[in-house]
Amino acid sequence: MKIAIVAVGRIREPYLRAAVDDYLTRIQHYLPVEEIEVQAGSKEEKNGRGSQTLVAEGERLQKALARESFVVCLDRSGKEFSSEEFSVWLQARMRESVLRLAFVLGGAWGLSPVVLARSQFTLSLSQLTFPHELSRLILAEQLYRALTLWKGEKYHK
Repeated sequence: MKIAIVAVGRIREPYLRAAVDDYLTRIQHYLPVEEIEVQAGSKEEKNGRGSQTLVAEGERLQKALARESFVVCLDRSGKEFSSEEFSVWLQARMRESVLRLAFVLGGAWGLSPVVLARSQFTLSLSQLTFPHELSRLILAEQLYRALTLWKGEKYHK
């Protein structure tokens, strides 16, 4: 199985970028992982308020998702797990021979209904609202933690 983190926008803060990169490197020890960043809404799209931005970002996300992907959208309304439960859920996707597990993170306006409809699962990191850059870091850390739990290894940070 290959993991893809598909996100709107890029991480601008160097300390967050470094932390995400660190976890992506750690994940590579267990499974191939890639990060795909799609362009956030342009000024013209944002002038039309959130609806135009949401549609445009949704189209870009759709294009970035491989056809064979098992799509997991991150949304506050999704299923919450403990770290152990998330590890068990991830292991179940491996047993199902999922080829590509794509975690999709929206931008400031969230995810478009079209992207949410493409999702096979909706995951919530918390009922709290996080900036999308921080959500990406939390997701990467939890993927790493889930994989160490799967292998019965100590969590090293």
